[in-house]
Amino acid sequence: MTAFGTMLKDIRQGQRFSQLDLACEANISSKHISFLETGRANPSKEMVLHIARVFNMDHARTNQLLSAAGYSQVFSKQDLNSPEMKIVKEAVEHLLNAHMPYPALLFDKDYNLLQANAAQLYLIQQMLLRGAKINPDSNLFLAFFQEGGLRPFLENWEMLACHMLQRIHQEHLTGPYRDQPNTLLEKALELPDVPKDWRDRSIEHLDKPVLPFTLKLGDIRLNMFSTISSFGTALDVTTQHLRIEHFFPADEATKEYWLGVQEASRHKKSPH
Repeated sequence: MTAFGTMLKDIRQGQRFSQLDLACEANISSKHISFLETGRANPSKEMVLHIARVFNMDHARTNQLLSAAGYSQVFSKQDLNSPEMKIVKEAVEHLLNAHMPYPALLFDKDYNLLQANAAQLYLIQQMLLRGAKINPDSNLFLAFFQEGGLRPFLENWEMLACHMLQRIHQEHLTGPYRDQPNTLLEKALELPDVPKDWRDRSIEHLDKPVLPFTLKLGDIRLNMFSTISSFGTALDVTTQHLRIEHFFPADEATKEYWLGVQEASRHKKSPH
């Protein structure tokens, strides 16, 4: 069995496809699938890309499958700060800064914090002043569950934790790596006091269009909700995995709070 054949079989079985299922989806014979897996037939580059599309594989995994078949990778993986990524970085900065005075941040597919606007940095600073242990390298998903992370600042944390666990579970099941362990979920479930019944817990506020949450900063209560966006035409591995989360006020009091923070910042910067 070749490297490609082994990888193809692992992916197929991980996604619970039979050889016949894959043959039907890819519009090729099950005999050819068998030959590809055993190494009796070698795939063309176009066949590898076709199978990757059938499996809904992301750019990184597609590159791995191409390499296993002996072909060069077709999708680049640029550092966000490289000259080639200038237009992407400018777009990210626009989306973050245009959202002021409300918080917004950039993270990758593993929920690692990459960038934040001034309002988000202010929010993190306020949490740090109140004892949070969040650093620039924090994993946002795990910080949600850690005692020294976001947990003390969230009302009804248990309900939100169940929602987050259900979301990361569904993202993994429907994503290109569902045949691999859900490492983030496993790490979160190892942390203390994480709800054991997270799979079965019903989410409140089903009568609302979005799931709101309340941040506690001392006596201040901020009612927020968020959206997550990505690049719809990404042809680069790094770009495909970027996610931007925008936080919005869920009531007038929270809106006024953020407008006040922005105004105070302007007065602080203005010359006397």
